[in-house]
Amino acid sequence: MSRHIVALTLLLTDIAVILGTAIGVGLLRHAFDGYLDPTHYLRLLPFLLLFPAASFAMGLYQSVPLPPPCELKRLSLATCCTYLAIAIFIFFTRGGELYSRLTFALAGLVSLVAVPVARHLVRQRMARHRGWAAPALLFGKPHHVQPLAHILLSSPSLGLEPVAIVSAEHSTCHDFGCLPAFDAETTRQYAAGHPEAYAIVVMESYDEADRAHLVEHLSRLFCSVILLRSSTMSTGNIWLSPIEIGGLPGLMVRQNLLDPRRLTVKRTLDLIATTLALPLILPVMAVIALCIRLETPGPALFTQRRIGRDGYHFDILKFRTMYNDADTRLAECLEQSPELDAEWRRDHKLRCDPRVTRVGAFLRKTSLDELPQLWNVLRGDMSLVGPRPIVDSEVQRYDAAFATYTRVRPGITGLWQVSGRNNLSYPERVQRDMYYISNWSVWFDIWIIARTIPVVLHRDGAY
Repeated sequence: MSRHIVALTLLLTDIAVILGTAIGVGLLRHAFDGYLDPTHYLRLLPFLLLFPAASFAMGLYQSVPLPPPCELKRLSLATCCTYLAIAIFIFFTRGGELYSRLTFALAGLVSLVAVPVARHLVRQRMARHRGWAAPALLFGKPHHVQPLAHILLSSPSLGLEPVAIVSAEHSTCHDFGCLPAFDAETTRQYAAGHPEAYAIVVMESYDEADRAHLVEHLSRLFCSVILLRSSTMSTGNIWLSPIEIGGLPGLMVRQNLLDPRRLTVKRTLDLIATTLALPLILPVMAVIALCIRLETPGPALFTQRRIGRDGYHFDILKFRTMYNDADTRLAECLEQSPELDAEWRRDHKLRCDPRVTRVGAFLRKTSLDELPQLWNVLRGDMSLVGPRPIVDSEVQRYDAAFATYTRVRPGITGLWQVSGRNNLSYPERVQRDMYYISNWSVWFDIWIIARTIPVVLHRDGAY
């Protein structure tokens, strides 16, 4: 039943948002110029229903959601196709004089933002209720299945709810409780009574012959069988696409940010976005600089050597958030507190940092201290979105991943900033950086920038 609930909820959400946006923009036009002929616009309402039809064709009503950048791309394409169909209709019916081009442009732009935001909010809300996520049986050895169970139980918005483990081993306990262990007969009965259930097989738990036999058997019981590798659960840094060559199935590994053409596209978008944003941001930066100078003596800006693309060192610009004698204060604090010393050695950050000023604490929590890095973006040292820029002392923590890190420009914001920021352990930060580099797309950057705004406003993981 959950698949139908998910599809119907998302369908109604899309229809409500797309129609509400069109009507709202029409009423706004009427409020400004006093002209609105409802009969003309009612003729166009059926065309707006092309949006859910296009979304359905693109697989946007599945119980298990697509990766956010992929979903954003398809939603944007469905929106553009919808308004393009309306424009074609107006052109061929010679009705251009009856409609406002500005009205349709505004409705289209608002829809591009409103639809994915509404879907995200609905998923977050509905994921709290039972029946939203599809049931899933996990097949594999407990030590292979535990990371998967951890991910699914802690992220109900993924659309899958683990209900049991099917394994030859009997210990099925994990950090979130105990999932029941199903035998072959119980599995068969459950599959017959729950046609919407998924079977998820962790492939490392079986040798090739057993795995092939298991998948063939499960394909007769479940309409959806997912094959996972536990190694990709821990690294998650490779974008895989199914491919077929001469009838042989395979997976293609893509490294988008290692493609010079895509790097050129990313650099062009950085320059355009930064140039458009600077006139709005410069007055804010002037006020911040004044507040810093009024609280403590010294310059408003400071520089720090970081490692960029191809291992090139550059000076990163930031607003000063610390006292001028910050190093002395830190040394004294670490010497007096073994707990803080251990925290510093582990994360290179302190939750309660004695070096930070009052204005600096506010700037750090809101990430406004990083606004001067727009100059680094213009210079070509950084990108708007990318892996976090690191210092020399952090290279050893990246280990083999450092070679991949140096292939791209670091970013002002990035995947780790919207995934928990300082609440993440250092290995998790590295994992997020590698995942971003391997999975980059324009839509991934747009999604990260969109996610950055609420994260900054809520100050998640900031200190």
